[in-house]
Amino acid sequence: KKKLRPDQRDEVEAFFSDTVLGRQAKLFIGMMSLENKVDAFRSATPPYQLSDDLKDILKRYRFDLPVGIEHDYANWEKISTYVSFALTQNRSKVKKAIKASIKSNMNIFALAQSIVSSTPCRPTLQLCARVALMRSVYVECRGSEKYWDLIDARLEFIRSKADGSAVKITRCCLLSWDLQIS
Repeated sequence: KKKLRPDQRDEVEAFFSDTVLGRQAKLFIGMMSLENKVDAFRSATPPYQLSDDLKDILKRYRFDLPVGIEHDYANWEKISTYVSFALTQNRSKVKKAIKASIKSNMNIFALAQSIVSSTPCRPTLQLCARVALMRSVYVECRGSEKYWDLIDARLEFIRSKADGSAVKITRCCLLSWDLQIS
């Protein structure tokens, strides 16, 4: 009761003095009202949009695709499905590598090397910082099915606090890495 407004305190008193049926009706009405507010919040969320950077990457690396294939819905759907499958497999591979690195007490740099070993990428300080962040979240959520959603939420939080500055984002991830090492 301490953190309630005076009008809310009055409602609580009235609720306790009501009949069982009256209380249930009030609870049901309150639940329906809350559901309406949650639905309004969900519908206010803008749809996902590809960033310009991602669009540039996709345009640059779309070799061997016929010109204008994105306008042929049936064939474009096949490509989209395959790309989605490949990305899911890569995410699974990364998650399994992180899990194995925890069990074997592998250091972050070695983990970053193993993650990019089949790619032309090289482990950088920024990559190591992000891998440390991913491993930290894995430990927190114990690898639950919400793992990638939690990663996205953590990165969104970091981006908002860093005001989009790449330097600040890397520093934040490095702090996570430093805390993990100590």
